[in-house]
Amino acid sequence: MADFVMRRWDLRPVPYPQAPPHIHDRGDEGFAVLDGLLDVTLGTEVRRLGSGEFLIVPAGTVHTFATVDDIPASVIVTMTPQIDALVRELHRVPDEERPAVWARYHSRMI
Repeated sequence: MADFVMRRWDLRPVPYPQAPPHIHDRGDEGFAVLDGLLDVTLGTEVRRLGSGEFLIVPAGTVHTFATVDDIPASVIVTMTPQIDALVRELHRVPDEERPAVWARYHSRMI
């Protein structure tokens, strides 16, 4: 990953994944847990990460992530500028515009 962005995400617990299962075709993404627990699903495998643990999701890998039980999680996410722009735009547009946003950033929901 030549250029990358690091963001701290403070995730409140919800009873479903924080994002739909998806793929980034051109960028890797990394999750490092500062506090709490985070389940990262890679394809069909779920990896539970605790404080101090990290995981890299290679480009082209179906993935999602979720908080565990009623525990909030603080996570440092390392990603390409393109994935960072995708996340920021997804939080600004209505649901019906999201498929086009995913495509614009070479990513897709599964």
